[in-house]
Amino acid sequence: MKNKLSTLLLAGVATLTMFSCVDNDNLNENNGDNDALVSFGVNDVQTRAIAVSGRTLTRGAINPYLSAEDLAPQKLEVKGADAEKLCIIETTVEGVNPVQADAQTRANVIKNITENFSASGHRGTTEANITTKPEWFYNEPTLSNGKLVTPRKWSWAIPHARFYAVFPQVKNEYTKIKLSPETYEGSPYIEFEDETDVTNQKDLMTACSGHVHYSVQGTAPRTDLDFRHALTAIKFAVGQNLSINKTISKVEIRNALSKGKYTLSDKFDGTGAKWENLSDAKTFKLEGLAVSTNQNPNAVLTGNDGDNYTFYMIPQELTGKNITVYVEFTDGSKIESTLKGSWLAGTTKTYKLSEKNSTWEYTLETTNPANVAYNQDKSNDYLVTSYRNAPDGTKQPVKWKAVGFEEYDRATDSWTNLGTNKPTWLTAMSKENGEGGANAESGRATITKADLKDRLTEYNMVLQTATEKGAAGNYYNLSNTNGGDAIQNTANSYLISAPGYYRIPLVYGNAVKGGTTNESSYKTAHTGTNVLSNFKDHLGNDITTPYINVQNASNPATQVSIVWMDQQALVDGLSVTNDGNKSFVNFHVSAANIKNGNAVIAVKSGDGTIMWSWHLWFDHSDALSTIACTNHEGDNFKVTKNILGYTIYKWKSTSYESPRVARIKIEQEVGNGAKKTAYITITQSPYAEREYSTALYQFGRKDAFPGTNTLYESTFVENGGDNISIVNAIQNPGTFYTDGNKLDTEYRYFNLWSMQTTSQTDVSKTLIKTIYDPCPVGFSMPPLKTFSGVTITGKTNTNNKDINALGDWDQGWHFYAKDSSSPSTVYYPAIGSRTAKEGKLYGVKDRGYYWVGVPSSTSAGNNLDIRNTIVIPANNLNRAVGCSIRPVAQ
Repeated sequence: MKNKLSTLLLAGVATLTMFSCVDNDNLNENNGDNDALVSFGVNDVQTRAIAVSGRTLTRGAINPYLSAEDLAPQKLEVKGADAEKLCIIETTVEGVNPVQADAQTRANVIKNITENFSASGHRGTTEANITTKPEWFYNEPTLSNGKLVTPRKWSWAIPHARFYAVFPQVKNEYTKIKLSPETYEGSPYIEFEDETDVTNQKDLMTACSGHVHYSVQGTAPRTDLDFRHALTAIKFAVGQNLSINKTISKVEIRNALSKGKYTLSDKFDGTGAKWENLSDAKTFKLEGLAVSTNQNPNAVLTGNDGDNYTFYMIPQELTGKNITVYVEFTDGSKIESTLKGSWLAGTTKTYKLSEKNSTWEYTLETTNPANVAYNQDKSNDYLVTSYRNAPDGTKQPVKWKAVGFEEYDRATDSWTNLGTNKPTWLTAMSKENGEGGANAESGRATITKADLKDRLTEYNMVLQTATEKGAAGNYYNLSNTNGGDAIQNTANSYLISAPGYYRIPLVYGNAVKGGTTNESSYKTAHTGTNVLSNFKDHLGNDITTPYINVQNASNPATQVSIVWMDQQALVDGLSVTNDGNKSFVNFHVSAANIKNGNAVIAVKSGDGTIMWSWHLWFDHSDALSTIACTNHEGDNFKVTKNILGYTIYKWKSTSYESPRVARIKIEQEVGNGAKKTAYITITQSPYAEREYSTALYQFGRKDAFPGTNTLYESTFVENGGDNISIVNAIQNPGTFYTDGNKLDTEYRYFNLWSMQTTSQTDVSKTLIKTIYDPCPVGFSMPPLKTFSGVTITGKTNTNNKDINALGDWDQGWHFYAKDSSSPSTVYYPAIGSRTAKEGKLYGVKDRGYYWVGVPSSTSAGNNLDIRNTIVIPANNLNRAVGCSIRPVAQ
């Protein structure tokens, strides 16, 4: 159960309602037919107290034993990175995540809870002889409206009772909250064990009705259960104007006691409840964070999806117990602070990372709402807490107001200042100013719902209406920046974004670079059993020249054919110009037939043997625009906007592909000194319904394979058996060879995609592109560590909170380009794969694999592996599997 405020508050008085029918077995307890049903009025003491008091609680309104000292702020020293600059400011407020009730709520306090709780009943013929054991009923599930799931009637003969309640409901299958045995005599107790993963923690609340007398037969007596918090809420926040520029990835509370016995009060006012027998010191963790220290001033730390996670801790003494707060940053640095004082039930402590010269006189904190779905027009609550600690120890409200709006610009990875104007999609903020108080004020954003529209027709129209390139007899040279005659830069894949007449030079992969021979793409001085020192042509001969018809002057390429297409009639009019180092393959792309898709074409010798092949990718000209990304180690890469060969077959979506993000700057209205400021961030998620695929690749091969089974003019062979070799791969670019012994012998080389790689431990930040690299001009296979930033730890995630992504699983993940402090994202869809054993499509929309250029063994390659429950930045996968590729700019 997530620790969201909306699911934790037990508030209001439930209406006493009679059941129309009940189980007779539970009613025939020597009761008359006219006896009333047991039902409870359910209250949250905290919510009621706030509704009465308004902005700031009078000390003791919830917990009458709180002293001024208990609520006094303090400054804690830190050890570790930048300790000379930093401190932690601790503040305490009465209540657990207290939120002010607005005028309407104060007028109508009733608010039903949404989850069941447990109730036990003791009764007797008089108040004095009410049983000390729950002989009437024990640990009965009770609805949030106060009705027992299994109805019980009062007995006129046994009219005195006392009831106890525990929230959440105590269940046998959950062993960390255990109710005292049914045979136990006395006030019941809870054996409680706190979860160490904050996202799984429970907020424990209890209540006792006190003595209740059934005095009028047939009329149920008023039976209230006033729930009180038994735990301490702990929040963490980032202060203002921090001199460090880092990103928080993890927060821990170390050495805190995790187990204890909590005895419930036997009185309606809750007095006498107590914790005892505390034991078992443990570390409590909130992981999966990505909070910037300088872009989120005075913000409460939340998860990547906007969920507000709070530590719920057993109340305990801190001073002298070596209980510490530990903060870790994405750069590996860390700080730690020893806590003092105590944690008290029913209070909230905030530990704010601050500059050492900070003071605690003024406090301003914001909590952002969760991301808003495209089809919703209201956000969840955002919260603002604003007060000052007066000299007399009271917390005085400080007014605050919104002073400006900003919108995130993905193209520039920066915020655009809109002044006092809101973005067009953000129509209103229900609260843009407030009176302040130690209890948070809440508001909601009103957002324009996003319509879905057919995007595919207009997407393809961009290609069809683009200015035609080349002409019949004057073909546009795809290796030349301007389409001229000179062969400038070559590759195994070419992007085509307009109709026209095109030609490709007959050159091995990227063997021509900058207009000259790029010998390092097919030769290396490295040697070894698993190193290919000289790359091979279609006959297994060493390649000695970039030019196919010079390498094979006695039997040159004179023919060309289509290997496969995933859209109909993408190319036509194919021919070969045979002229030594000026040989080209020519083809036509018509305006009527061009659309987002893929084709593979191959040139042949006179006897029909395929000598080389190329992948033609039809997509927008910005498909190869780049997105700057930072991995876990802090290295920067630029990945392509689209995945290699990305093709859409159906597309309905919002008008925006990445989340729309706005933030509202607020500041306190104080008359002197630097004003504290903070931001409220509102995020609207995108949505798309797509059917798509990409080209798929076997590790080490240049050859693109279809990610769909709908093909045109195809010679694609799905299962080519255990016949892989360099010669066979070149001569049969449409044959998907499957797993077997030859993969480990004939295709074992480490440097097929990265010339300098001589072992599976190559962590180079750049790769030397080879002629077997399938990427377009200017791009190469990703280095080994490219995708380490997709998880907070750089390693396989242990739960979804370690995934460095915006929002939930969306048939893939919207990974942050860096972290949530810079909300640029890159979408990695679950394309699926072709299996190593049979070559069949597998895992479409459920799983995605993205090769990097470095193998993990002679028979396996490294890849990014994504699923809805797990993300593996560097997984080992059989080389025969067909995976996607996201190229990296060279």
